[in-house]
Amino acid sequence: MLSWSFFLLFLNKNILKKLENFFLFLFLFIAISCSRNKTKNFSQIQSQKYTQLNSKQKEIYLDSIESISRTLPNDSLSRRFLFDLSSEYYYLNLFQKSLKVSERVFYLSSEINDSLAMAKSLNYIGDCYEVTHKDSAYFYYQKSEKLYRLLGNKERIGRMLFNKAYLLFYEGNYQESEIQVFKALQFLKNIENDELLFTCYNLIASDFEKLEEYNDALKYYLLAQEVLNGLEKDENDFDIKNNYKVSLSVNIASVNEKQFQYTKAEKELESILTPDLKDKWPTDYATVIGNLGYVKTKLGHLKEGEILMKEALVLSRKSGIESSIVYKLHNLGKYYVNTKDTLQAIRYLKESLQIAEKFKSTDDVKVNLQLLSTIDIANTSYYDKRYITLSDSLTKVQRKNRNKYARIEYETAVVEDANKELSSKNLYLIFGVVVLVAALGVRYVVGQRKEIAYRKQLQAAELELFDLMRSSQVALNSAREEEQNRISRELHDNVMNKLYGTRLQLGMLNSPSIPDVEVKRLEQIDVLQTIEQDIRAISHDLHSDVVASHFDYPVLLAQCVQQHSATTQTNLHLDCAAGIDWEAVSGLVKITLYRMVQEALSNVVKYAAATDCHITISQPDASTLLLTVRDTGKGFDVATASFGIGLKNMRDRARLVKADFRIESVIGQGTTIECKFVI
Repeated sequence: MLSWSFFLLFLNKNILKKLENFFLFLFLFIAISCSRNKTKNFSQIQSQKYTQLNSKQKEIYLDSIESISRTLPNDSLSRRFLFDLSSEYYYLNLFQKSLKVSERVFYLSSEINDSLAMAKSLNYIGDCYEVTHKDSAYFYYQKSEKLYRLLGNKERIGRMLFNKAYLLFYEGNYQESEIQVFKALQFLKNIENDELLFTCYNLIASDFEKLEEYNDALKYYLLAQEVLNGLEKDENDFDIKNNYKVSLSVNIASVNEKQFQYTKAEKELESILTPDLKDKWPTDYATVIGNLGYVKTKLGHLKEGEILMKEALVLSRKSGIESSIVYKLHNLGKYYVNTKDTLQAIRYLKESLQIAEKFKSTDDVKVNLQLLSTIDIANTSYYDKRYITLSDSLTKVQRKNRNKYARIEYETAVVEDANKELSSKNLYLIFGVVVLVAALGVRYVVGQRKEIAYRKQLQAAELELFDLMRSSQVALNSAREEEQNRISRELHDNVMNKLYGTRLQLGMLNSPSIPDVEVKRLEQIDVLQTIEQDIRAISHDLHSDVVASHFDYPVLLAQCVQQHSATTQTNLHLDCAAGIDWEAVSGLVKITLYRMVQEALSNVVKYAAATDCHITISQPDASTLLLTVRDTGKGFDVATASFGIGLKNMRDRARLVKADFRIESVIGQGTTIECKFVI
């Protein structure tokens, strides 16, 4: 009776990967909802619809998703989605497509140095190679293990060691497989992952069974059974738990049978023949009764055993799983050998041999050849020759495989050592680069400090210049006032006195005896009175108190606008709100506003070709000043234009006083500059 170890290992391996799978369509609703334009068709698909598709329809659907997934950004949600997509391909046995997606995830993870995703993608790549290129699978599991060791993820390290052990078991290298799985258990002893622990125990027991160390095999099968008892308390995945239970009992019974303890084997198998087994799990039922029938023949219940084995064969043929038929045919062949029905024995053994060769099951081929050589006397030499050839080739293959996997380990270590040596050689270069970068950084910091100091000096110079301009205007106003007063005194004290004396003299010389002279004198007196009144009025005007004796900031702005008006055809208009308390505005804000008006007018004169330009200074609220410069010029495209020095200076000045600076311009419709100052 053959063991179910190989089948259980393959099954558990798929289950372990499914535990990592996040359901594909639930992910689509959540993760891709932010990209509705790219993935709007996904929201029309429900998970229930997907499960109802056949394999080909699922493949077509997954291909469409894979194509659209190339437009997604490289973020954690997109990479998780690609992992799920790779898994779906894997479950459909589309290993090449799963491989391509896994390789893409590795590339994306490498771009952002996501070590955890890199290790996981290497694991997935190894899974894709597991069926066709086991040495490549081993290589990628090895690389994944190295990354997980760097990350300190013990559970994942244990999983990779198990994967390597599984490959070694499949290649017939049972001793190395045993070593690797024991290493895995070292990392899993404090990890709460009963399914992985169960699988490891089962693999160790299978290694011992193949090495014919049946007591140790039974020991670890029983340890696996203890773990399974804990798993059965969880009601989830009941089908999987039942399969675990059935396959483990079959393995235990197999060890008992090989130790000739047929009664124990019979009891073990009958313990799992529940009423639901045949209806819910016919494949498992066929396996159990097939093994039970063989055990009963060993206990002497020949007819009962034959009926059970034939029923198992019929059920297996109906299931279409040819790999499960091999050992049932072989057991029937052995039964007919024992009952001396040579023709029946040869017929069943040849069919078993044919299927075993089809699936390249070397162990099954060997046992069938060995038994046929003893009963098919006419072809004994043929079977013996094939058996010897197969045994020799198997020995060579096993030796080659041992060397192959050892070489993979060695070559990986050599590459790592070379990388370490290269890292050591590059250490000086890296140190030099670090020193250079540090020097450049220091130079940059020093330069920044110098620039800050320069800006402070520039601000101080501008404030000093502004103070000089203000003092100059005050002095000019004082000189103007003094000159006005001087002229006033001169007119009043000198001219007026002279005119007054002349008027008196003319009055005294007036005589009624000379009519013509009298008329002329009277006319001259009237003229003198008129001159007196005019001079008096001029004197009062020149001595006006409204002449400013303080700094007038709007006047300074008006002078700036007037200076630019003399150099351009553009009509410049200044509108400064009358109610602004300029004495309360800081000197830095005033000089910044003045400079920005200068820069704006300079740009209008040079580039705008405008007919009108309005400069408006308003006070929207008590703490804000708003400067607006609006022209009717040719404008420009703000999005594509490269700003000149003038506009950059305006931005910098606004930033230094923490003002809000904004430019709006439309080609052919002019430009508007706004700067909002906080006072």
